[in-house]
Amino acid sequence: MKKIMLILLTILLASCTEKGSKKVSELKEVNVGYVDVTGSGLLSDTTGIARDKGFFDEEFAKIGVKLNLIPMTGAGPAINEALASGSLDLGTLGDVPAVLGKANGVDTKIISFSDLSGGASVIAGKGTPYKSILDLKGKTIATQRGAFMHRALANLLAEAGLTFNDINFVNVNAQTASEMLVTGNVDACVVGGVTLTRLYEQGYNIVVDYRGNPLLVTGGATIARTKFIEENPTIVQAFVTALARARKYAVENRDALKDQWKSTGESGDSYEYLYPEHNNYPVIAQTQESFKNFQNTLQFLLDYNLITEDRKFSLEDWYDGRFAEKALKEIEK
Repeated sequence: MKKIMLILLTILLASCTEKGSKKVSELKEVNVGYVDVTGSGLLSDTTGIARDKGFFDEEFAKIGVKLNLIPMTGAGPAINEALASGSLDLGTLGDVPAVLGKANGVDTKIISFSDLSGGASVIAGKGTPYKSILDLKGKTIATQRGAFMHRALANLLAEAGLTFNDINFVNVNAQTASEMLVTGNVDACVVGGVTLTRLYEQGYNIVVDYRGNPLLVTGGATIARTKFIEENPTIVQAFVTALARARKYAVENRDALKDQWKSTGESGDSYEYLYPEHNNYPVIAQTQESFKNFQNTLQFLLDYNLITEDRKFSLEDWYDGRFAEKALKEIEK
């Protein structure tokens, strides 16, 4: 009898161990890319709040998944490449690369919308006499093709009756564009965010300021691979819910995003310069303004032959709103 009981106990223990091992082996990881133009790997926005206030940890702990936030120095185009290869599952990026990637066959859905408070300005060297985009005709201007800065420059040129044939266009990422301006290798660059504020604080000439200029304002979104969404809806929901919680925290605490910005080593003054209304938090769910912004983005890409007409797609079908809607309802309970 004792021998039988011992055998049964051994079987039971083995079964428990096996189940425990299976549970560990089934733990998943999700890779989320974000734009990191400076190469610092820091998070100065609402995503940073979601991380640093523990919202991501709490939501992902509920489903036993590890979140990996991955900085992408190649900005939006690099995020598209990583999504296409499967090395990223989700990515937060600007409107232009998001639309460009979708049109070029990266199978994604929008799961959350960013804000429309950011943008890109045209910056020239210290002490230069340039006061408008017309003053830069025939000059060398650097920015990243296929990024939101590219659209900002295109809009400015068109408004002034100019085209890209009227300037010498250099295609480099924001950090390199900034470095080329500092070293005198270009006459101007088009940059936004922390790259812009650093040049501003150093006394570089802001030729055209994005603040108050709708031609230079940009938006963005968090997108996810369609197949990943289909196979892992709970993971996608966890991410959007954590982001919605961070948004609510930022709305209720006016200095939250300023404090997050300063936590990365940037100055409070630079934040005030970029976001005087302290409103650079995502809208999460689609709004009329965010949809219109993406319509304009798609048209820009068509107008400048960055995509062909046969690559045009339905913006309405691109957005999967169930995650944002559920997240916003949950946090308002």
